[in-house]
Amino acid sequence: MTEHDIKQHLRTKTFGKNIFCFDSIDSTNTYAKKLLSQDIEEGTLVIAEEQSAGRGRFDRTWHSSSGKNLTFSVIIRPNIIPQRIGILSLYAGLAVTEAVQELSHISPTCKWPNDVLLNGKKLCGILSEAVFSDAQISAVIIGIGLNVNQTEFPDTLASTATSMVLECNKMFDRFHVLAKVLEKLEHLYAFIQTHHLEDILQRWQSHSIMLGKEVTISQQGQLVKGIAKAIDTDGGLIISVNGTEKKVAAGDVTILQ
Repeated sequence: MTEHDIKQHLRTKTFGKNIFCFDSIDSTNTYAKKLLSQDIEEGTLVIAEEQSAGRGRFDRTWHSSSGKNLTFSVIIRPNIIPQRIGILSLYAGLAVTEAVQELSHISPTCKWPNDVLLNGKKLCGILSEAVFSDAQISAVIIGIGLNVNQTEFPDTLASTATSMVLECNKMFDRFHVLAKVLEKLEHLYAFIQTHHLEDILQRWQSHSIMLGKEVTISQQGQLVKGIAKAIDTDGGLIISVNGTEKKVAAGDVTILQ
């Protein structure tokens, strides 16, 4: 991928206007974070064919075959209070979900807090990292790893990961996929900037299959089991544990039924 090739496919006004494109890099999120010291413009895209130290949540390694998927980060400066920052990962997941649905005519699902699934397997992971100034959000880096044309995964992931090509039995033009995801990110971002966060939450929930189901949530080695009830206004997950509602801000979720 080159900056020129990417820009030929973009229809966005801000997202992707400024692009840093690499064949290989340690982490697009890490590079994007360094750019913030240069007062870089909002919507800047950092994209790489390969990451040597790609990261997921809790510093887990993100596996992606070079030249087959999309691994990129976008810098945003959201008009949002720190207490509602959890909505940003939902916003990014919703953008990917709607983009994939339009391109493939299949229906991905959103899994709290930051995954997109196809047929119960992980299609996309999101890592949102915020930078604060005087206790306020000055910028957020949205890191996205989307499996597009990868047909084989490591043994440890083979039963839990999937890709667009595996689910649709056809290859996808990654430029078109990237352009559509950026288009959705930019469109939905307007809801955040105008404080219409409820629209994001409602649309996210319409694509989720976990609400109403029994789940377990792993938090620092401890498991909490309950029924996923709703997404709170700050992006937290509300679960019912033995008839008592509890809000969870973060954790690994497993859907049991």
